[in-house]
Amino acid sequence: MKKTLLFAFASLPLWAWASWRVFQPSEVEVKIEERVIQPEKVEACVSLTKWQVQKMLDYFSEDHPSEMQTFKTVVKQEANGWRISSTHLAKGAEKYPLPNGSFFVIDASYIDHSGDFKSCIDYAYSYKDNHEYIVVTAK
Repeated sequence: MKKTLLFAFASLPLWAWASWRVFQPSEVEVKIEERVIQPEKVEACVSLTKWQVQKMLDYFSEDHPSEMQTFKTVVKQEANGWRISSTHLAKGAEKYPLPNGSFFVIDASYIDHSGDFKSCIDYAYSYKDNHEYIVVTAK
């Protein structure tokens, strides 16, 4: 009897702790992860006035046809697709570096010229009245 009573008193803290853990509300940790997923392909439209187009063309300083400019703008999603802000587009431009690598000037059936980007654009532009050339890269 003494052993049973001693065991009951010794296990009382264990029973108290177990019953306290059973009735204690459990804590649930929720992790929220937000990710921005860019669409693979976006078709957007912009309507420019003649004045806006002229303003954009004024940013080009060289008379060379291979000169490139980067125009930054805001793209907004509307009910029927994406819309490019024409006012932001005509605000300014940064010079875009010419791409590196080898390029080819091709006609409908054959490669007519190869070289760097600027020389290929030069070649295609010089024959613009006689042929419809496109400049492509091997990549």
